[in-house]
Amino acid sequence: MRTLFQKLGRQLVLVPVVAVASYFLMAMLPLTTESDAKRQVSPELAASYKRDLGIGEPLGFLRPWEKLWRGERLGTSAQGITGDELARKLSGSVGVGMMALPLALAWALGFALVRTQWRKGRWAALGDIVPALAFGTPVFIPALLFAPAVVERGHMLPELTAALVTSIWPGIFLGTLVGDALETELSRDYVRTALGKGLSPGTVLRRHVLPNVLPALLDAVGPVATTLLAGSFAAERVLGLPYFGQLYVLAVLNKQVAVVVVATTTFASLLVIVSLGVEVLRHVVDPRSREARA
Repeated sequence: MRTLFQKLGRQLVLVPVVAVASYFLMAMLPLTTESDAKRQVSPELAASYKRDLGIGEPLGFLRPWEKLWRGERLGTSAQGITGDELARKLSGSVGVGMMALPLALAWALGFALVRTQWRKGRWAALGDIVPALAFGTPVFIPALLFAPAVVERGHMLPELTAALVTSIWPGIFLGTLVGDALETELSRDYVRTALGKGLSPGTVLRRHVLPNVLPALLDAVGPVATTLLAGSFAAERVLGLPYFGQLYVLAVLNKQVAVVVVATTTFASLLVIVSLGVEVLRHVVDPRSREARA
């Protein structure tokens, strides 16, 4: 248990590290006021950037968070954001991600079963080609294909479409891992022994095989959650969803540096929360992880 809490503590430390690192990276961005038209920033706007980030002030890196705490608008123009608005946009993106997760699991199960069948026939090569195509195709491409049909419609259709296109590639990734793990476990001696003792294939799968596959699935949850959230950025932008992904992209495009700092830290915090949840779940359902930490 002590090792679990130590690991959770190390994860939590990442949040302030990301907050400080993103702040100083944004503070170091060159804001030239010279005549280069592509990089030119007015002296007034450059000064507002410095005020927004608290540059040159004691504990200036806390300025963006102080403004959010006070309910002030963070940013150098009307394109800024308040803490309440940030929370609403984040909840919208999390909602899309929550819809995408069961879809990804469905894709994973379907692809794992299909890939197992492909390996037994002439379509075996597709088991490797499909993941390669999936991993190499950016999320915005299927989003662009669906966009004309859904952008102008309501009733949660854009959100469902964003969840669908975001879930495909992570689902295939999970399906590849689960399929390989199932194939490995099914070839082990304990499976043949259990079948030889008269247990049905379904019982062997539920009692013995799936518990051994579960750790591989849990190992993939963190990267998959990252992919779902990062993929939602592109999908939200293409499908016109006014949530966290679009906020982040617009903040970068419009040089809302303080918003970028807060959004980056918020995104990192969300990933840490997911990682902590996975660690706790692993501790509960995987006896081997408890034995390793004992």
